[in-house]
Amino acid sequence: MKKIGQEFINGTKYPNISNSDESKEIAPPARTREPQARETFDLPEVEKLDLPEVPIPQALVSRRSRRSFQDKPLDSSELASLLFYTQGIKRKLPGGKSLRTVPSAGARHALETYLYLHRAAELPRGLYHYRAEKHKLALLQEGNLMAKVYRGTLEQKFVQQAAAVFFWAADIYRMAWRYSERAYRYIMLDAGHVCQNLYLTGEVIQAGVCAIAAFDDDYLNDFLELDGREQFVIYAAALGSRKKKKN
Repeated sequence: MKKIGQEFINGTKYPNISNSDESKEIAPPARTREPQARETFDLPEVEKLDLPEVPIPQALVSRRSRRSFQDKPLDSSELASLLFYTQGIKRKLPGGKSLRTVPSAGARHALETYLYLHRAAELPRGLYHYRAEKHKLALLQEGNLMAKVYRGTLEQKFVQQAAAVFFWAADIYRMAWRYSERAYRYIMLDAGHVCQNLYLTGEVIQAGVCAIAAFDDDYLNDFLELDGREQFVIYAAALGSRKKKKN
């Protein structure tokens, strides 16, 4: 049995990590990435969203992975809710920092949200990037890309039913600038926080969610035009309108 996992744990223990670039007084990296886009779309303002009131205990208890979805498009209000409550900025702070709807080690927020929209009411089908700083969606590739998404997620059949597939990509130096090699631990924890918020927001808007950890890393990195070293896919999730229970 290979010992890569144990080597990773040992190598990222505090006594074994190198001095961070922050400790060397090297300037921090940019806090966001903005890949070149064909077009950008405004999302509804969060303050104007009219979401159902669902108690947190109820959302937690009802939350589960769902792999069966209705053939129903997502509207812009639903998309705005899902994106804001998974990576949205609540308050901007001095120095380019921000407080978001999810926790992140040192408030580094080193994840970028990519989104393949297969069925949307007001937006064209295609691959998008969420501009958290501006609460906008940027269209990167237009068209039916489900064949690529399906292949990249190892041909898991439920993915083909999804209205949207979320991809979270790590911008690892944004985290490693402060935490050196230990950043690889923290970015995985951050991804878990984000996906849990997607599940809970899905419960509120009656959407089903299924997290995806099994995917072809290299294929998806190429699909999202990530280099696979400094930026790489770390987690994914399929989402669609929840199927109604049969009586």
